[in-house]
Amino acid sequence: MAADEVVWDIRPGEYLSREDRRVRFGGARYGGIEPSAKSNNVFIYSDPARGEIYGYKFDGWNHDQSVYLYTGEGRIGDQVLKDGNRAIATHREDGRTLRLFVADGEVEGKSKAKLQLYVGEFQVDPQMPYYVADAPDEEGEIRTVFVFRLIPVGAVERRKKDSSAESEPTDKTKAQLVEIESVASSTFVQRPTEGVTAQRTESQLVKRFTEYLLAQNHEVKRWKLLPSGEISPLLTDLYDVNEKELFEAKGSATRNHVRLAIGQLFDYKRLMVDEPLKLSILLPHEPSNDLKVLIKSVGFGCVWETAPGFFVRM
Repeated sequence: MAADEVVWDIRPGEYLSREDRRVRFGGARYGGIEPSAKSNNVFIYSDPARGEIYGYKFDGWNHDQSVYLYTGEGRIGDQVLKDGNRAIATHREDGRTLRLFVADGEVEGKSKAKLQLYVGEFQVDPQMPYYVADAPDEEGEIRTVFVFRLIPVGAVERRKKDSSAESEPTDKTKAQLVEIESVASSTFVQRPTEGVTAQRTESQLVKRFTEYLLAQNHEVKRWKLLPSGEISPLLTDLYDVNEKELFEAKGSATRNHVRLAIGQLFDYKRLMVDEPLKLSILLPHEPSNDLKVLIKSVGFGCVWETAPGFFVRM
């Protein structure tokens, strides 16, 4: 039977196991994105619970359930537009139908087999097929992933429980002052899948410098910046409201750390064109003379700690 002669008879809201789908409609059994050679379909499997393991929560309906967000394939390194990702992006040109399934419980008697709920037929949004977001890979390294925007075709199964935990990209840059968060914790989870922690030495530096400024009756906050086209906000380290001075803190005074701080401050400045800012780097000790020259050459200030809670300015 030719691919275009295979009749799809599964309705939204019905369940279809991967094995039954493979036998009847083609496509491999285990992948997240499975183009079929037996039928003109690309089968997409969404499992938000598994996505949480890797620290991202994109999959699911947007706020008004007009678009289903779906994370592309590729577990290590930046995702690329090939194989399954390409099959989604070019499905219309290829004459293929996107059919979405969502994991919904487990098959009785099979500990690892999941029930698959058929959500319905979709197509990528022709105006904005996907956006790119940052997310950890299987090894805990931050990389870029594709988040496809899928629009329903006809009737589909819409459930509130299948909503995305993330918002969609903003159409313009937003900047707001927010209260500085507690930085009492000295560690953070760097790789949530393995529970590996790394020392956050700069958080303690920020805490001490915040207390130093507050003792001088300065108001201390931070900026929350959401660039146009992005979904995740940037949070600055701290902002001296009285002096209109933005600080980027680093836990080391090495060249690489100073270079990184310079790049971050330029990035923040680009997003805050309406704000009169002084930009400075906060370091745990005095940097080398050449790094002082580098910092001065870009017009930034520098503050470092001479003893716990005591600071001097370049």
